[in-house]
Amino acid sequence: MAPADITQIYCFSNSTYQGGVMVIVSNQLPKPDTEFPVTWVDEFKRELVMSALRRAGIVTNTLLIIEVVLLMSDFYRTRWLETGADAIFIWRVTALVFLISYRLAIERMEPELMRLRYFLIFGMFLCCWASAALAGVTGDMSTFTIGALGVAAACPLPGRFNAVLFTVFGAALIGWLYFHFPDAGPFWASNIIATCLIGAVIERFTFAAALREFSHRKGIERQSERADQLLYNVFPESVATALKKGDRSIALHGEVTILFADVVNFTQLSSRLMPSHLLDLLEELFGKFDQLAQKHGVEKIKTIGDAYMAVSGVPMMVDHPVERMADFALDVVGACKDIALNSGFDLAVRVGFHTGPAVAGVIGNSRLCYDLWGDSVNIAERIKAQSEANAISVTEPIYFKLRKQFLFEDRGLVELKGKGPTKIYLLKSRLAAPANPASHAA
Repeated sequence: MAPADITQIYCFSNSTYQGGVMVIVSNQLPKPDTEFPVTWVDEFKRELVMSALRRAGIVTNTLLIIEVVLLMSDFYRTRWLETGADAIFIWRVTALVFLISYRLAIERMEPELMRLRYFLIFGMFLCCWASAALAGVTGDMSTFTIGALGVAAACPLPGRFNAVLFTVFGAALIGWLYFHFPDAGPFWASNIIATCLIGAVIERFTFAAALREFSHRKGIERQSERADQLLYNVFPESVATALKKGDRSIALHGEVTILFADVVNFTQLSSRLMPSHLLDLLEELFGKFDQLAQKHGVEKIKTIGDAYMAVSGVPMMVDHPVERMADFALDVVGACKDIALNSGFDLAVRVGFHTGPAVAGVIGNSRLCYDLWGDSVNIAERIKAQSEANAISVTEPIYFKLRKQFLFEDRGLVELKGKGPTKIYLLKSRLAAPANPASHAA
């Protein structure tokens, strides 16, 4: 189910009749599931409350100014020092006391929901009082109507709090009016009942609209997070961040350590295995390589068939890039041996890596690809091709950088395509364990 469609499964009707008695139906929150997790439910409830509190703050500030001006005019209208204060004057003083106390004290109370309910209850009480005071003078019920409809439109809440609020204060106002004006007839009562029903209906639609907007926004956020996650899975973090900003610049790096690894006799292995089994085996093998790359701070570039390419020192500079790659290469061979032992397949990898300058960047339009180019990349790939099963071949620059930390075996000169005779060494092991195994972690 799409997030934008979540609210369609909930009941937005205002009321139902059971046995001739009207039963108020509450605003329904979505039931937590995979499309609308429980964290969204809590966040939506909090957003409703905080949005209502912001509107309550605006209303409070506006009414403070209006009531101060009207109270000052009432000093001249009533001459209360001589004749005493009338009901409207007392109401204005009470309203000002409420607004000031809310602004200075209650607005700072916790939790927010209790603060909002206090505001709504006392606000509806003042609206009922104003309508009761004006009933005998002008017959005007607009204050109650404005209060109820304002609460419904501006402060929709989960459950039936507002609907009960309208019902209680509406019934109280009707009772007061019939007690003081027994000959008034059904006019006032019908207006108050209509206001309560319309307010409840408006709140349902406002709540539904808020839930729809929230679901749509969170759905977009979720899709954006998935897109970002995919981007960060495909590209190195710094490259993915640059791509999000529209930057696809190509950079020349002074020294990069490039590694290639592939499965020995992959063609024969693929002919013996079912496609699904072959895919599972490669998934397990390259998945383990990815974990090791993250452990050693090595950046995976791509896989092509049974070949795996990784670099160190690009796109972000790291300390000891060649050492990182050597440790990674040794773990890659060890992981392949473990998987072969557990799976029972004759599985082996050959590995080769070299260090030197390279150009790195993003290419393509429809399917972007982060890649490296240069003679160093070609040498690393050809070194790998000359390697043996579960062996790690390196060039002379690697040997001179690491000969004090790692054990090497001299293979002598090996003919490389396009390079001629090239000195090759086999990386065997570390001479001593690092003082802090996590020192190379990314």
